[in-house]
Amino acid sequence: MARQKSMFRKLFISYIVILAVPLFILGGIVYYFNVVSYQREVSEANLAKLTQVRNQIDLELKSLREIIYHISSQADMYADPYTAAPDEKGDRHSMIAPQLMAYKDHYPFIDEIMFYYRGDTKVYLTSGQYDYQSFENNVKKNYNWAGASVFKELNSVSAPKSFRVETKGSDMPDDSNMLAFLYPVPLLETIPQASVLFTVKETEFFSKFQNILGNFEGAVFIYDPYYRSLVSLNHQMGSLDMTSLEEQLRTFKGTGIFNVTSGGMNLIATRMVSEETDWSYIIAMPDSFFYKSVNTNSTLIVGIIFILLAAGFVGALLFSLKNYKPIKVLLSQFTKSGYEESDQDIKGKNEFEIIRLTFESALQKNKDMLMQMNAQRPLVKDQCLLTLLGGKKIDPGERDYLIKCSNLILDGSAYYCMVLSTHPDDTEGPELGHIIALLENVYFNGGRGYGVEVVNGNYVAVIIVLQEYPADVKSKQQDIAGNLVQQAKENLGLQMIVGIGKIYRSIEQLNASYLEASAVLFDNQINNKKAVHFFDDIENAQEQINWYPMKEQALYIQSLKQGDQAVALETLRALIEQLEAGTISYYMVKCLCFDIVNHILKAMNQMNFRNFSVDIKELIKFNSLQEFQKCMESITLLFCSQVNLQKEKENVELKNKIIFYINEHFKDSSLSLEHIAGQFGLSTSFVSRFIKDETGVNFVDYLSNLRMNEVKLQLQYTDKLIQEIVTDVGYLNTPSFVRKFKAMEGVTPGQYRQITGKG
Repeated sequence: MARQKSMFRKLFISYIVILAVPLFILGGIVYYFNVVSYQREVSEANLAKLTQVRNQIDLELKSLREIIYHISSQADMYADPYTAAPDEKGDRHSMIAPQLMAYKDHYPFIDEIMFYYRGDTKVYLTSGQYDYQSFENNVKKNYNWAGASVFKELNSVSAPKSFRVETKGSDMPDDSNMLAFLYPVPLLETIPQASVLFTVKETEFFSKFQNILGNFEGAVFIYDPYYRSLVSLNHQMGSLDMTSLEEQLRTFKGTGIFNVTSGGMNLIATRMVSEETDWSYIIAMPDSFFYKSVNTNSTLIVGIIFILLAAGFVGALLFSLKNYKPIKVLLSQFTKSGYEESDQDIKGKNEFEIIRLTFESALQKNKDMLMQMNAQRPLVKDQCLLTLLGGKKIDPGERDYLIKCSNLILDGSAYYCMVLSTHPDDTEGPELGHIIALLENVYFNGGRGYGVEVVNGNYVAVIIVLQEYPADVKSKQQDIAGNLVQQAKENLGLQMIVGIGKIYRSIEQLNASYLEASAVLFDNQINNKKAVHFFDDIENAQEQINWYPMKEQALYIQSLKQGDQAVALETLRALIEQLEAGTISYYMVKCLCFDIVNHILKAMNQMNFRNFSVDIKELIKFNSLQEFQKCMESITLLFCSQVNLQKEKENVELKNKIIFYINEHFKDSSLSLEHIAGQFGLSTSFVSRFIKDETGVNFVDYLSNLRMNEVKLQLQYTDKLIQEIVTDVGYLNTPSFVRKFKAMEGVTPGQYRQITGKG
């Protein structure tokens, strides 16, 4: 129990680490991108907003200059009133106030417009005409116009000028200050004749900040190019020391974001400079307000991280409980498993160590399975090659998959087949296995070949794959075949006879090449002069005697011997068509037909068809090629059927012999495919494939089933030791057999004996 708690604790700590470390890392990354990066974005956004404020104010100041340009263009408005006739003077005076009112109405941000003829003692406002003293004492009595200094400026100003006008006394609110803009008229003239003064309330500038920045907390400052204060407002900042703050702000130059401290308060100052007026626009906000949204995100992210940590803690607990449950069940199962050989090994081991032992056992089973798969691979390879030679209709995708599983490399530009057999003078039988071993994989310059033993035949077929279509086909085929014949002679001491089919560009035509190679091989087996025979030679001979269908006849007889009904019927039709196309006489046609019948009878004799009889009289009583073809089609069907029956019979006989031999000698530890192949004079691959085809299981599984059944019988009816029984049935590794027995039966041999009553 203590061990189980220890494992649970390890699991729990592991999950905590697995969840917490990535969460902290991820949380840090998220915090950085959503807080630190967001701070930068907020700063840039505020700088962009201040730029908009600057642009709007610059636009309004530009409007003042446009008014001055317009007034400058009206000479009758600013002409010297003392040089004009009295009636004209009165008319000009009466038109100035309405003109000024029109300008004010068109530009609502202007608080007042003053027009002044230089040297005059009167000023003109939108409300009418005033002498300067009355204007100072009555109209603008609440503002500090600096007395004579302003009057002096009105008479001497030669360039645009702006200054701040503050309220006097405590009766006016703090935000009633104004900005005055003084212009000479006409503008850009050497000797101006008048002056125009615009006043704009300080709150008008502040409204621009509010419109773009919203209801913010902070102080707003605007300075002229000489850093004289034009606007200075404190909005919702309480007891902020504006004087101290301005002193710090004057130390900053350029555009950007700055950190300042005033009255124990941390502020973020944003500064922007106008390229139009060289004015400086500054807004200072508490950092808590400036980064308000950032702080909200920061709090939210930190809260989410803590929630995730809490959820991770709960999740770690639940995962630990859930994942420990199967470990506990596995431990219980292994404790009850009854592994006689491993009981001592698992004592004192924790759960993971027991699982490790289980994994090692499974790994061993996988190795055993891999060995079985490797044993099966030659079967798959041979089956693939035989399928290609057999010419059965198969889906290209399925064919390619079979080739891939067989580890065959059949990509090429040209294909053909060779059939090799030993010379009749050589001993047949055991040497065939050696021939297969020699020709299983053939390598040569420009291609490769694969050999396979043909069922029910004492010969080997070799599929040749060429990477490029040869310029001289026959020379290339002669070189490859001659090399194989030479190898067989040097390595095995055997004289080989080779039949070579025609070369094709498609892998699907290998069946045709195989039939051609088989036909030319068996027609020339008695030829001692040549070792290599080409099907093309038959075609060449036929071209010299174009009335004799040698090629079709050879293919027809060979397809009959193979039992290939479809190919035989197709070749027969081609043979008849060849005869019909010829110009030979009726008697010659009869002779050729009799020759075909003679070949059939000869093939029947070679195949040892004792129970197959043909009415020769009926076969030769034909009056036309159509009648001969009809009769031959019937013979073809009967012949192919007999061939397949004989193959099946031979397979059954061979199967009975091989299975009987295995059943008699399965306890022999040396029993193997090689041993059986040598016993029956067959190749190993043929025996392996034959057992798989006839029994449905491979040799290893068949042998294992026999031995397992024998072990179970001895466990039930004898008192022998398990190790003695295992050795008796042919196994040399007892622990390996115990694992295999448990995998198949679900219990160990000892448990099986107890269950069946011998324990």
